[in-house]
Amino acid sequence: QGYEGTKPWDSPRLKGDPVRRGEVLYAHAGCASCHGREGEGGFKNNNVPGGVIPALRETASTYTREELIRKVKAGVPHPQKQDPAGPEPMLTMPSWGQVFTDDEIGALASYLLTFKPTAKADW
Repeated sequence: QGYEGTKPWDSPRLKGDPVRRGEVLYAHAGCASCHGREGEGGFKNNNVPGGVIPALRETASTYTREELIRKVKAGVPHPQKQDPAGPEPMLTMPSWGQVFTDDEIGALASYLLTFKPTAKADW
């Protein structure tokens, strides 16, 4: 996994705080590199609806904790294509089930479920 010794999310100061542990895992394991530092998404991806990697701001209203855990474990190897006849999207979400423990994925899910939708301007 690229870490020698203790992974940042296994720090003793995070013991008993799955949300904070999940936040550290999200920041250090690469989730933020595609989904944004605070789940805002918006990074470009070809031939997907909207042309961008999805934001995670609606996670709590879209998935149960169990559904989210299953999705993180399985990944999204074949994202929905905007044009079915077009090229495969360049970016996919890997399966994390063989990379992280159930406890780590559970902590990540706990953190993702704290995300709130971005408020829309009321013009």
